[in-house]
Amino acid sequence: MLRAVIFDYGNTLIGIDPSTPSRRTDYADVVARPGAERLASHLAERGLLDARAEQMRFIGLYLKTREKNRLAAEVAGDEITAEASLAEALAEVGTPPAGSALLHEAISVYFTAEEERIVALDGAMETLEMLRATGVRIGLLSNATDGRYVERVASRLGMRPFFDPFVVSADIGVRKPRAEAFHAVLDRWALPAEDVAMVGDSLYHDVAGANRLGLYSVHFTQIANPGDPAYRDHVAPRAAASSHAALRAAMTPLLNAAP
Repeated sequence: MLRAVIFDYGNTLIGIDPSTPSRRTDYADVVARPGAERLASHLAERGLLDARAEQMRFIGLYLKTREKNRLAAEVAGDEITAEASLAEALAEVGTPPAGSALLHEAISVYFTAEEERIVALDGAMETLEMLRATGVRIGLLSNATDGRYVERVASRLGMRPFFDPFVVSADIGVRKPRAEAFHAVLDRWALPAEDVAMVGDSLYHDVAGANRLGLYSVHFTQIANPGDPAYRDHVAPRAAASSHAALRAAMTPLLNAAP
């Protein structure tokens, strides 16, 4: 009996446009590096980077810092924002500290390369519309280093109105699978754990975290998560779906049982 559903964001509701040519499974060659190049040009226009050589050094340094902080955040469960990584990289190249408004603007520029390539996964909107039509509460819980970026994409795709609450790790400081991240959504609803489903593509972040709290975990497998093989032997979801059509089919009996 489901009364509420929490969705992950990346590779669950949205993904990189499948027509995007890439040599990598994480699309870093068409997302991260182009974003860092745009960021460097923007910072040069603002007078924060000088020579072309300094811009090239900054690009590599920022990408390295982002990856270092991503790994650190995974270990500790404390989110390290894109702005924090930017401030760290700028300090390392000797740039004076930048104000928050400038950092906000710069990070928005960085994410444009990714935002331009993001599309809703097939059937995602139909899933959200079905849930809303049945009166089920819908929340979003995303591990992401910038909440404004996630909100911009969700708004552009027409998804934002479906979610209440709309929670991003960058805004609350903690990442899934930590219980505190889930409680940022659950405490708003005050529902029994067994009445809430968590749908996400990561066995570690989404399924394991949901299982520990007694939620109905659904592993969404349309896009393979590269971290999943390490957890397949000891993390078991309550259900799995390889598409949004399959997800709706799996949820329908549970929704029909709701009062």
